[in-house]
Amino acid sequence: MIKKLFLISCVVLSIAALPQYAQNISEFVATASTPEPVAEKPLVQTVAKTPSRPVAHYATGYRAASIQMDKSGHFSADFRINGRNVRGLIDTGATYVAFNMSAARNLGLNLGTSDFKHQVNTANGNVKAALVVLDRMEVGSISVENVEAFVLEDKALSSFLVGMSFMSKVQSYRVVKDKLEMIN
Repeated sequence: MIKKLFLISCVVLSIAALPQYAQNISEFVATASTPEPVAEKPLVQTVAKTPSRPVAHYATGYRAASIQMDKSGHFSADFRINGRNVRGLIDTGATYVAFNMSAARNLGLNLGTSDFKHQVNTANGNVKAALVVLDRMEVGSISVENVEAFVLEDKALSSFLVGMSFMSKVQSYRVVKDKLEMIN
């Protein structure tokens, strides 16, 4: 008799607990059958290897450029400014595009001493600069218009710096391994 009562109580307890176990099992099945989200591949997979060669983005029609990091860890590329070629160094720490008077003359900009009315802070200290607007600046197949730039004296700057006044007009840019990829 005790065995029968024990067996009956076990069956009753099992039946009472069945809805809870059924719910746990259904939750387990629901989570087990939900697929893990799959990371999407980036839209840009192939861009120009040579910055001066135009390339259309294969999926979206956007323009792209890829700049290989040089041995010193910088990104330098051939730019076209107002139709003239210039070698520029990407400097995302610089607010503006900046270059010296010699480069300005090569670009066809005629500046007088009265144009140098701005004071700018550079790595070499404070210097006077002239603010200009470049009609068009291009790298690879990317083209940006109306780019503000500062022109400094030759002794204040020896290279052509491509700062954020250009980079902020590009739709996106990112560094992937040893390449700077830009899309516009």
